[in-house]
Amino acid sequence: MAVTPFETELRTRAGDVVRADVYLPEDASGPLPVLLGASPYQKSLRRLPPHPIFPFTEYGPIQFYLDHGYAYVAMDLPGTGRSEGTWDPVSRQEGEAVHDMIEHVAAQDWATGAVGMIGMSHYCWSQWNAARTRPPHLKTIVAYDGATDMYRDWMYHGGIPTQGFFSSWLFGSVLMQHQLNGIDFHTGGKDRFVYDALSHPFDDEWQQRRSPFWELDQVDIPVFSIGVWGKASLHLRGNFTGYERVTGPKQLLVAHPDSFAGAQRYFFDEDFHRTELLPWYDHHLKGADNGVMDRPAVRFYVNNEGTYRSAAAWPPPDAQTTAFYLSGDRSGTVTSLNDGSLTSSPPTAGPDSTSWSYPDPQWAAGVTVFDADGRPDHTARVTTFTSEPMDCDREFTGQGVLTLHTSTDQQDLDLMVSVYLVPGSGTARPTRVSQGWLRASQRAEVPELTSPLRPFHAHTRAEPLTPGTVYELRVELLPMSFLAHRGDRIRLAISNHDSPIADAPLTHFYGQKVGTDTYHHDDTHPSTLQLQERPR
Repeated sequence: MAVTPFETELRTRAGDVVRADVYLPEDASGPLPVLLGASPYQKSLRRLPPHPIFPFTEYGPIQFYLDHGYAYVAMDLPGTGRSEGTWDPVSRQEGEAVHDMIEHVAAQDWATGAVGMIGMSHYCWSQWNAARTRPPHLKTIVAYDGATDMYRDWMYHGGIPTQGFFSSWLFGSVLMQHQLNGIDFHTGGKDRFVYDALSHPFDDEWQQRRSPFWELDQVDIPVFSIGVWGKASLHLRGNFTGYERVTGPKQLLVAHPDSFAGAQRYFFDEDFHRTELLPWYDHHLKGADNGVMDRPAVRFYVNNEGTYRSAAAWPPPDAQTTAFYLSGDRSGTVTSLNDGSLTSSPPTAGPDSTSWSYPDPQWAAGVTVFDADGRPDHTARVTTFTSEPMDCDREFTGQGVLTLHTSTDQQDLDLMVSVYLVPGSGTARPTRVSQGWLRASQRAEVPELTSPLRPFHAHTRAEPLTPGTVYELRVELLPMSFLAHRGDRIRLAISNHDSPIADAPLTHFYGQKVGTDTYHHDDTHPSTLQLQERPR
């Protein structure tokens, strides 16, 4: 980058000295609106190019915004980089530190006083986090690819502790990068976070303090929330719930990138910023009358169709509930533990159930096994239920829930659920279009936050199961949008374990699970996959 930044600092209300780099256009002749990004990824590392090998480069195209008349401020969060204090990720106190930096830069002579926030992933966490503290000079956020509820969105999926992402993010992007720059692991208490997170397996005060979700209903500034289908297991849920919770002018865009690397590349695509983000910032920070608020409230990319569609709200108001019922009848479409079916009619007879034991003796890489040629097979040793071919094109857009009647010979069980679109012709492989997780002992729901197609689990305590007793469990599925063409099928896969090949980096700790689980699907226990479907 040609422009050399200068450093600014302040002492926060907590007494920490925090520092940020300020980038100004070379030809700046007066005060400018400010875009601020905040992360623990060391502002000094902006010399590194955006690349999947550097997943923490999430700040966006700085020079692009300088060229369009903005100042850019890159802040090291407390306890990271050049900022002092204790690193307490996404805590409310961290949000207050960003609040204080916003007010500090708004008062500088090079700033107009209008501040927006920018950045993806952790930078997006900082946006939600600062917004809930309501800084007077924060005029808007563009929350690209960022969770709002650290417990449910990624740390403890359905109450099940994640493992892969937690270690790769914490050690690879934060701790070891600081060590390379001569900053010890222990400085700022950065090493404490792993122990603290593992010490809080329920959604207690420690967890809720770092989940902006609980206060976003107080946020009334304009919010543009941008989710990415390819980051579904980490951030996508937060972009939807964040959009739904805030109360001011707002829009939701769910973009097409289908991978973690694709989401990063897209955020550095200047055409994307020119089309989507720049008009939003120009309107809310410069007062430009550019019609950006006339765009549809919700826009989303329909997977397997390759086009964007729009709606007045999420879920789309015209979406209706479609039910698929689990059946023990063989579908004849896949090699799996049971090869069950999904039917359009509820079961009329019983009993009917599917039992399986774990750990499966053939699992090789998590649930994945390998054929004679070394090709991975992710479904051969899990339970599956597959529909009949679609008799016409059908769009499934909105929320989803799996209601599963289960029993076990243990005192607990885990459910890891995937929904796949199975092509009806050609050699294309099934594509995952949604997923969900639930630990049965944490099945209790919060009524005021629960809807028929989206259970909101409390996760405040464990209620052990009685072996042999059948329980109705409701698994929240991540938001989805896909087109099933005529001849395509929908497949449901269920296990209690995942695959480091198919599910990385959001894999989960297996623990000490040994036992037999049974999924019941008869007239007394109609286990059901419910999806929202839009008319075509």
